[in-house]
Amino acid sequence: LNEAGCKTVGLEPFPDHHPYSEDEVMRLAEAASAARAILVTTEKDFVRLPEKARPMVTVLRVALAWDDEAALEALLAPLRAGDRGPVESE
Repeated sequence: LNEAGCKTVGLEPFPDHHPYSEDEVMRLAEAASAARAILVTTEKDFVRLPEKARPMVTVLRVALAWDDEAALEALLAPLRAGDRGPVESE
């Protein structure tokens, strides 16, 4: 956000795949409002928000750009071929 010219006034990290509660989002939205800011999340986390909380949050769309398309193809080729890598035994 900072690199895009936005000024961040707060940050609250959550664990990956966190099941956000309506109370959590409400608390964050109130803090953002008090700071005259908006509450922002990625599309990935937006889908984990409770339906009632979604109108309080702005979605940041993230895109990837590859400078070396051949490197990307080399990375994806084993997956396309069905090779999921080594399987660890227990």
